[in-house]
Amino acid sequence: MIVKDIECVNFRNIKKTRLEFSGTFNIIEGMNAQGKTNLLEALHIFSLGRGFRTRKTDELVRFGEEYFFLRINGKSDTKVEFGIEFGYEKGGKARVSVNGNRLSSLSDMIGIIPTVIFTPGDVELASGPPAGRRLFIDYTGAQISPAFLSDLGEFKRTLKHRNSLLRKISTGGGGIEELGVWNETFVSRGAALTRGRREMLSEIEDAACGIYSRIMPSGEKLGIRYRSSFYEGNDTAEDDLKEALRRVSQAELRRGYSLAGPQYDDIELSLDGASIRRFGSQGRKRLAAIVMKLSQAVVIMQRRAERPVVLLDDIFSELDAGISRKVRELISDRYQSFITSPKKEAFSDIPAGSALFAVENGSFSLRN
Repeated sequence: MIVKDIECVNFRNIKKTRLEFSGTFNIIEGMNAQGKTNLLEALHIFSLGRGFRTRKTDELVRFGEEYFFLRINGKSDTKVEFGIEFGYEKGGKARVSVNGNRLSSLSDMIGIIPTVIFTPGDVELASGPPAGRRLFIDYTGAQISPAFLSDLGEFKRTLKHRNSLLRKISTGGGGIEELGVWNETFVSRGAALTRGRREMLSEIEDAACGIYSRIMPSGEKLGIRYRSSFYEGNDTAEDDLKEALRRVSQAELRRGYSLAGPQYDDIELSLDGASIRRFGSQGRKRLAAIVMKLSQAVVIMQRRAERPVVLLDDIFSELDAGISRKVRELISDRYQSFITSPKKEAFSDIPAGSALFAVENGSFSLRN
């Protein structure tokens, strides 16, 4: 997948700009708070239909304006040309069209342009709470499997309704007779989601181990394991989740929310068998998180036969020169990438054919 150009109007601090991109490296250089990350967010919105720093679309509108508009043109790896427009007015609904055809729902956008994004906060993949790691695997699955996306969406809706019903029961509002119906859907969708996550993670693990050994050829072994809160793969996931719900049923009725299910699952990362979260250095945590993201790109490319667009937000400033070079080598021969940096000097060996943009106060210019 190649994004050829983008037009932005009233997006974040970008008043109006149109940029043409290189099909390999695109480097966006500028001081902090000038608009580097805003450009990455404008690109990313075509992947999931929302920004990666906020769920409130109103916050994406330039201060003092009432709307934003984005348009991109690109080409798939099968040489199919496409154009996508995304318009939004404050307080309203987004309007999206692909090649002039209006989409009925934002969810129809998911996966049209596969992306992988790494931001400084993504070191939390290795060191933070489980929610970030669940989001990582769900984001991967949503971009490559319509069945996974369906299971994920239905499970989230079921969990919301089930929790609402449990809150009602816990306060004496009745409704316990409905719980059995929601439990059936909760079990079927929860089990399917768990199986999908484990399958996805197995592919990511294969890719991650190979990538890690290329970057760190010292023999240190990266391990990745899916840790289900209720299912270890011996019996059926449905039976295990039913049993887990039975064990916590009385506590759920008292507390008013679900106490078992895939919403409590986690991914464990290790180096030579030792937990990275507990024992890894900050440098190893950052490297493990980057490897996970690069592995995500590999799996998307393999499953879709389409290269994702890679968005890297100031990730090289805290890596040593040798590891930075190896990471760039892994990216350069595979993907179109967009890389932000506060200074051009962070890239002493910019590949031929790259595009270098400078940004100041939301205004972009192409530099030599």
